Amino acid sequence: MSSERGLLVVLAGPSGAGKTTLARHLEAGGRSFRFSVSTTTRPPRGGEVDGSDYDFVDDAEFTRRVEAGYFLEWAVVHGHRYGTSRAQVEQSLGNGRNIVLDIDVQGAMNVRQRMPGAILVFVMPPDMGALSSRLSGRGTESADLVGARLAAAVEEIRWAGCFDYTLANGSLPETFGAIDDIVSAEAVRSRPSPYTGDPVFEPEALKGGEFWMGRRVVVTAGPTRECMDDVRFLSNRSSGLMGCELARAFMESGARVDLLLGPCCSPPPAGASVSRFESAAELEALAGEHVRGADLLAMCAAVSDFRPVHRIGGKIAREDAAGSIEIEVVPDILAGLGAACPVLAFSLEAGPGAEERARRKMSSKRASAIFLNRADMPGVGMESAANEGALLFPDGSSVQVGRGSKRYVAACIAAALGRRLAGR
Repeated sequence: MSSERGLLVVLAGPSGAGKTTLARHLEAGGRSFRFSVSTTTRPPRGGEVDGSDYDFVDDAEFTRRVEAGYFLEWAVVHGHRYGTSRAQVEQSLGNGRNIVLDIDVQGAMNVRQRMPGAILVFVMPPDMGALSSRLSGRGTESADLVGARLAAAVEEIRWAGCFDYTLANGSLPETFGAIDDIVSAEAVRSRPSPYTGDPVFEPEALKGGEFWMGRRVVVTAGPTRECMDDVRFLSNRSSGLMGCELARAFMESGARVDLLLGPCCSPPPAGASVSRFESAAELEALAGEHVRGADLLAMCAAVSDFRPVHRIGGKIAREDAAGSIEIEVVPDILAGLGAACPVLAFSLEAGPGAEERARRKMSSKRASAIFLNRADMPGVGMESAANEGALLFPDGSSVQVGRGSKRYVAACIAAALGRRLAGR
């Protein structure tokens, strides 16, 4: 496996916009892009070659692959099914190879759900007249099919706002330059932070992350939502950023990370295996499943302390709400989980006696360490890009982590815990 993960660039847009031409341009360039060949049930057209342009299969074989979990994404487009091999993409990215996908809009949205670090590029024609000329010029489709593709293009363009970039492909040289600029910018953005690897700044605080090389870490992040009805819920102000940065720190230290992510807007790091939860019960079930065989459980998720006793279907009318919602305490997930691996817990405290309360929590949760940060300190913690605190250990010792970005604080936590578990 490479220490740097490859980029996943997804090109999508209307049929005839020029996605395949752009994909072949990236493949022929000097950035080690591999064109991922899609599987399809449609028949070959023109001079298309099986295994090079598409992996052509019949409906029965496609269904077999769907049932076997073969596809990263698949969708029905113009009456035929198209899909992308999950194993092919994950293996190439893990080996540091860049991958480009040429898929439909539905497929691109599905990839974003399963691989949040994917770079989505919507390729548009300069106008509908140019698109009509391109489709008709293929000479492989009937007038009715060209009309259907043009109608579909109008609907597909409505989703361009969900993509990271939009390119109007009118002039190929200009479009080639634009896609090259996108790849260059994303390559810089995806580089490891200055806090991991072999840090040259504050090495006494940031060394120790090498302990995680080749290990598997489960990180939970974000809030839980405990629904009162189908519209309202009890929750908290967690943004999920601290947990996502912790996942990044372990990954940059060489760990394989399973990120269990609650309902939040913080972007997970590219390459993490992401599973979603909403309620505390869903998080508990996911954690119990993923923690088996793990080397660490980092419980950074902010679980709601309270939940309604009963969830009511629909929407509770205002006039019916007074006195009708019973609340109960949410059980402590970590205390009941009984994880066999080391556990990193988190404790958000306010007022005097914070460290004493955090140490009691560490004991009750049977944690190997607990990170104490403050809820009454302006500028840090929930809904902030910054944090600071202390990593406490059961023997009474601690490591102070100074105020900085949550990416810096996460790297300090991962390094300090690595030093501790390595016996240093």
